[in-house]
Amino acid sequence: MKEKGQTLSRREFLTKTGFASVALLTVGTLGSVIPVRKESLASWIAPRDAAAMALKDVNEELKATFGNRKIELSHVTMKAPIIAENGGVVPINISSDLPMKPGNYVKKIYVYVDKNYDPYVGSVDLTPANGKAAFSLRIKMRKTSQVRAILETSQGKLYAAVKTVKVTIGGCGG
Repeated sequence: MKEKGQTLSRREFLTKTGFASVALLTVGTLGSVIPVRKESLASWIAPRDAAAMALKDVNEELKATFGNRKIELSHVTMKAPIIAENGGVVPINISSDLPMKPGNYVKKIYVYVDKNYDPYVGSVDLTPANGKAAFSLRIKMRKTSQVRAILETSQGKLYAAVKTVKVTIGGCGG
């Protein structure tokens, strides 16, 4: 025998979830129709504001991530197209000739695009078990810009490659 309040019948469950769904849809719809203050529920649902869309400086991003460590332009090979017809899908291949032995290996690969709103595209962590420091990805580019691949070794050294990619149709709405 079930005690009341501890379990829900299927009918009670469907009724409660139905009311909750209608309430969420109503709040979401009203939030986009009714002009409200920036800090209200509408901005919480769609947090796109001018500050989020502001162009960040790649040098500030690099300084925040790597501090004042020196970045050498060697040991990194980056293959990217000279001209990307679609900035929404730009193939990038990054590899390195650095060793991948325990105690001396490429720890992380970072990718930056200078003229994207947020220059940091992504990163990947590596271990000696990877065997080779290599990474392929497809990135979005807002417009013609430099693409930077930065490798960080387990000993804290930084190596990079930089290549300019011309974008004919922007991939970030530009």
